[in-house]
Amino acid sequence: MRLVADIGGTNARLALCKDSKIVPQTVRNFSNDDWPHLYDIVAAYLKEHAPMPLDDMVIAVAGPVQGDQALLTNRKWRILKTELLQRFGCKQVVLINDLSALGYAVPSMLTTQLRRIFNGPTLASKNGQSLVVGIGTGFNVSPVLSAPDSVHCFVAEAGHISMPKGVSDMLKAIGHSPCLFPTIETLFSGRGLTMFCQHVSGDDTLLGTTAVQSYKTSSNPTISNAIDHYAALIGQLLRDLSLVYMPSSGIYLAGSVARAVISISPARLIDVFAQPCGILGDRTPSLFTIEDDFAALYGCAVHDRR
Repeated sequence: MRLVADIGGTNARLALCKDSKIVPQTVRNFSNDDWPHLYDIVAAYLKEHAPMPLDDMVIAVAGPVQGDQALLTNRKWRILKTELLQRFGCKQVVLINDLSALGYAVPSMLTTQLRRIFNGPTLASKNGQSLVVGIGTGFNVSPVLSAPDSVHCFVAEAGHISMPKGVSDMLKAIGHSPCLFPTIETLFSGRGLTMFCQHVSGDDTLLGTTAVQSYKTSSNPTISNAIDHYAALIGQLLRDLSLVYMPSSGIYLAGSVARAVISISPARLIDVFAQPCGILGDRTPSLFTIEDDFAALYGCAVHDRR
């Protein structure tokens, strides 16, 4: 039996799996604010669901994984493989980035787990490359290379690189200084959405979540304008990432911010994203949102067993 876990900045999702399949009745969701550390969450979960020893654990973390440890970026939890082995007595522990976990899940995802946002051209030959883009508490990407008998997900920390020029130019065009958003994650994240909406609306108390909920219903039109501009900025970023990674098998959007914005303002995003650009010409890749909140658990379940 394997324990799989998806540890985000806000929530932790855990489940058991057998033969690469999630056992549905074992899926649990925990609020991180209620627990001092991941170790305490795992202990409480296993006390309820796994009285027998585990074979292994695969834990996806919203932060960098270096050697035998991972750092949950937006909570400062340091997760040590040695500590997990000692505390819970399993044979093996694997730590991976949460976007990599989604990448492992992508090739076997069902249509019910995805929403197609843009239908790219049908290509006679695809390179097996896809890209997972996560915009939620933070930002990151996972390049995915799929072959008939294997899936490879490459590690990145893209949220901390400088903002691409195309996005900075668009910020200038709509009257905002790019200096406010020096890196990708400073704009494309929950905090970034809030900051952007505050600047556009002039309301320093406006939260990004409130702006999304008030879209097209608020008496203040600048709130809806902020969301439309933000959707266009996501579209520009995805165009730039398409040129970097050449994902002919599609781009897969994940995370609460991406899903919220694209659900209410998809047209603005697509208008920018689908414009012919550079070497891609009119071969803009298909664009999907990952609708299954537990998709990373499926990726952990199949990790290293393809």
